[in-house]
Amino acid sequence: MGSIVPLLYVLPAGWIAGILVNYLADVLPAYRKIAQPVCLSCKSSMSWSNYILFPSACAACGAPRKMRAWIVQLAYLAAAAGLWYRTPTGWNLAAVLILLAYLGLVAVIDIEHRVILHSVSLAGLIMGLALGIWQHGIWRTIGGGAVGFVVMLALYWLGFLFIRYQKLRQGLEQPEDALGFGDVNLSGVIGLLLGWPGVTVGLVLTVLLAGGFSLAYLLIKLVRREYQASLAIPYGPFLVVSAAWLLLI
Repeated sequence: MGSIVPLLYVLPAGWIAGILVNYLADVLPAYRKIAQPVCLSCKSSMSWSNYILFPSACAACGAPRKMRAWIVQLAYLAAAAGLWYRTPTGWNLAAVLILLAYLGLVAVIDIEHRVILHSVSLAGLIMGLALGIWQHGIWRTIGGGAVGFVVMLALYWLGFLFIRYQKLRQGLEQPEDALGFGDVNLSGVIGLLLGWPGVTVGLVLTVLLAGGFSLAYLLIKLVRREYQASLAIPYGPFLVVSAAWLLLI
């Protein structure tokens, strides 16, 4: 357990990490680059002070920030406090916060937009190589990344072919792909972080989590009579949860 002095630095670091995740999740899907913060309701530009500090409401239309913004902020504040209390063995607090910021960004964007951006994947490649080599060494890191990418690429093509077969056989409207190529890139990044052979456990855990959640979700939709054949569930968050669990718990 840390002393009270480091906690005074750790909590602001967690708050800043939350601000960064919220900001990138707002601007990257819309602009694919770093840009001025905007109101997600009316698309008017927001000042940095209004975006970061209270009241965090749009000066043009008065719309408040999304509830997601506050959930993310509080989650990273709590994570920073938890890391101050106990940092995972073999890690330092700064590295874990960077990792959690990246994984959280991937999950938020994928949940809200059903996409894993190439720019985010590229940043993950750099981070994954650095953290992976630090944790596992260069060859286990590269091996994990290669296995994660190739396995998910095979699943991507199997899903692609199956969906096309369904369309031809039943004349269905084109459904959303079971896996996007962003999931393939993310799987490679997760493989770098987990290394070899840890990536195999990560992939199995991801499949189990995704399968269990999907089954429960579909059952709820069936009971509520809201089922649609084209329902799609983002896969990235399950990769993120698996990686975080295996690396940090």
